[in-house]
Parts: sequence; structure tokens; C-alpha cells
Amino acid sequence: MTDRRRFLFGAGVLAAGSAACAVWPSQNDGSATPRLAAPEQPPSSPHGDLAEVEPMGDVAQRGPVAGKPNFVVILADDLGWGQLGAYGQTKINTPRLDQLANEGLRFTDAYAPAPVCAPSRASMLTGLHAGHNPVRRNPPKEGELPLPAGTRTIGDVLQSVGYKTGMFGKWGFGRNAGDEGSHPNARGFGEFFGYMTHHAAKSYYPRFLWDNRNKVNLPGNFDDYGALYGPDLIMDRALGFVEENKDDPFLLLLTLPLPHAPSVISDLGAYGNKPWNPANKTHAAQVTRLDSYVGLLVDTLKRNGLDENTIVIFTGDNGAHEENGVEPAFFNAGGPFKGLKRNLYEGGIRTPFIVWSPKLLAKTVRKRTTHPTAHYDLMATMADYAGAKAPTNDGYSLRKVFNGSAGAPTHEYLYWLRLHAGSTKTHRALEHGRGRQCSAAVRFGQWKLIGWAPGREYSAPNGKWVYELYDLNKDPGEKKNLVKSHPAIVNRGVRYIRQSWRAP
Repeated sequence: MTDRRRFLFGAGVLAAGSAACAVWPSQNDGSATPRLAAPEQPPSSPHGDLAEVEPMGDVAQRGPVAGKPNFVVILADDLGWGQLGAYGQTKINTPRLDQLANEGLRFTDAYAPAPVCAPSRASMLTGLHAGHNPVRRNPPKEGELPLPAGTRTIGDVLQSVGYKTGMFGKWGFGRNAGDEGSHPNARGFGEFFGYMTHHAAKSYYPRFLWDNRNKVNLPGNFDDYGALYGPDLIMDRALGFVEENKDDPFLLLLTLPLPHAPSVISDLGAYGNKPWNPANKTHAAQVTRLDSYVGLLVDTLKRNGLDENTIVIFTGDNGAHEENGVEPAFFNAGGPFKGLKRNLYEGGIRTPFIVWSPKLLAKTVRKRTTHPTAHYDLMATMADYAGAKAPTNDGYSLRKVFNGSAGAPTHEYLYWLRLHAGSTKTHRALEHGRGRQCSAAVRFGQWKLIGWAPGREYSAPNGKWVYELYDLNKDPGEKKNLVKSHPAIVNRGVRYIRQSWRAP
């Protein structure tokens, strides 16, 4: 056991006790294990121009395997395409992510698999797009939808070839209980620390978190305020996982709730004196806090000599939100794209996607790529690098794209589905009153077709569906609907939408 874990266990935090608040300091107190301090807000760092790249039960962890790269996947929650400096943001400071993009490969055409959390994350974990994966909608309050028995995840695939696997942050599949059958420990992750449900993850000062299947009470926390900031605790455990497994190949999946609503942060930092509304100030501080966590993680990799054999991927689960007073238009959160979380317009599904591994991926350092991809490509990609056999899925390996090699496979089309998942004012307005209806979309080459079913539940495309067609090469902002002038293209897209749905 490392000094970090000795400190955690010795502090009593992993055994629910009232002393937890006193012995788990919020900043470095000179103990054997430095704690996470509230980060300062540093100024944005410049990023250079980027050139173009040519186109089952709980499973025990295994021992080390030589020659396998480590994987770190960081999934932001409700972060818009344009909310990082590397993607054009000017109001929010993200120096460490900008540096990551400057030293790595930046995707311009990467997509979340769905416009809301649960189906997007399920697709990433299973390699199945939203018409095939078992979780196709956001759940009702405390009615979380499980990943059914027999579902294989990225964690399962990498465990099968000797990887240690850890998931830290928001899980979101199944009940808020240690005996939940759809627990991360039963879905390919040997270590878990965080929130079990989507609803629970809205508490930034949680009354408890889960350490694997054990409930960890956090006395002094009251959901929106308290002594212990949940993301700090989760981040600390993630850093400990890296240190403990530095001699083994590992997968670290970091799914902090930042910057999801509500806008809660322990320190506004540089934004405290901005003449902005309170929600915008807190939201900006949330994004910058996330940025600082990424910096801590990269620094930990370097300090342990792991940066030369680790592939770091940073992305988001869907577009920017406009909840609890946050104004995405103020930040130009979607960049040049129309839409927000819940929309199938580009702004609701196109996400930042940065790949960093300066030694392993030396040919794509300081580059960008327009290669279209969705998160359901990650399982195939990691299996390819690790020499693992993945189950049949909808993804293609991105290894050649990451490596800067020619001949990377390209999807005939990318597919998205939205079943009713809440509603906000701008989201409804953009869809002309159809925001609560079932919607599906496909991108094939330059074309993007979006369709709306007549009701909230899925029905096969027919004469009652309404469509919009856009040429993304000429109109990335999806302003000119070409549905009437290109009937053959529309029919092709409708065929793709129809063939992509499989009854759950």
C-alpha cells in the first residue's frame, strides 16, 4: 500500500466516521500525502497553429503485461466544444488543456454518441451506438437504468489482457446501492470511487460517496455546501490509482461531474471579481478547476515516469448546458455550432477531443485532424493497442489516426438518437417546438440529416417524421435546410436512420 492510501485509510475517511472532516484537510498540511489545494486561476497559455493530419460477475485484477500502453480517459460533464482555449474560448482559462492540445493531437470532428449523459456514456463504455446500446435515455430521478448482465465494457476488454482498471467519478447505471448488480466492479472496473447515480452526482458536497461497494459517509457535507468538495476527493483517489499501478498496464477512467449544473465550486479564483452573473462566474471556475485537475494528473504521470507509455484522451459527454442560470451564449460555448445539450444539432453532440502521448504518438504532436469519430470508437481503439479481442460493436479503431498513418477506417455514417431527456428554453426554441419529441440524426460524408418522430418514443421513420438536411462542409452552423432540394440524399439518410435502430 502506498503512502497515499495509508493516509486515506489512516484518516478514517474510508470507514465512515465523524473524524473524517477533521483529518481530511483541504490543502497540503505537511502530512506524508499532499492534499489537493483549491487551485489558483492561471492566465491562459498560448497554443500554436495545428497542421492537418492525413486522412458478468466482479472480475479480479491480473498481473503486469509488458509492452501495453496505459490509457487515461477524462470525460467532462456538459462541456461545450468551444469552452477550451484550444477550441477558441476567450473568457475561461484552460492553460493545462491548451498545453495538452498543443503537445498532442486535436480532433475537430469528434462527437459524443448522444446529446445527454446516460446514453452517451453507455455508448462509450460498450462501443455500441445509441440505437444498439442498452441505455438509450437519461433516467428519472433515482430511477437509474442499469447496464444489463452480460454487457461487456472497455474495462472488461482490457482486464482480459491483464490491465488494472479504475473508474473515478460519476457511474450512472443502476441503483444507489453497494449491492447493485450493475456496479462498476461488476462491469470491468476493479477499483471505483465516486457517485453511483446521475442524481447523486449533482451534489458537489456529497453526504457520502462509494468506495467500491462500501458507502463512505462524509459528515459536514450538505449537498451544495460543506467541508469536503467531492471532486477533490475523487481526484485524490484517481491520482492514488496511478501511483499504485505504475508497474502495471492500466486504464483510468475519470468522470468528474464538472461542469454539470448546479454551479457549485469551493473557490471562484480569478472569476470572483468579474462583472458576470453568479452562475457564469461559478461555471467558469468549474471549468478551470477541471483544467487544473488534468494538470495534476499529467504531472503525476510524469513524476512516475509514465508519460512515455500512456495515452491520455480528454473529451466530453455532450454539448454545453444552460441550466441554473448559466448562459452558454455568453461563453460562445458551442463555438461556431448551433445547439446545446439535448439538441442533435452540432453544438449538442460535437465535443472537444484531445489525444496526448508525445513519445508514443510522436508523428501527431502539435497536429489536428478532421477525421470524424464518435466515442463508441474508443473500445476498438484500446483493444487494438492492447492486443485484446473486443466484442462485436459499432466502433472502428483510431490507432492509425492517433499514429498519423494512412488508411484509417472511416464510418459509412455516424448515428445519434435522442429520446425525451428534459428540456430548456434555447433547446426547445432551436427545434421549433419539437424538443420533447424523439429525434435521430446521421452524418455521412459532408451531409447531416436530422429527423423528428411524431411522438416522444421511437417509431420507425415514415411519412409522419420531419427532417432537416445540412451540408456541413459549406454550412457547419446548420443554418440552411436543404431537405427539399436533395431528396435522394434525404432518402439515403432515412435509410441509415431506419437500419440503425435495434429493439432493446
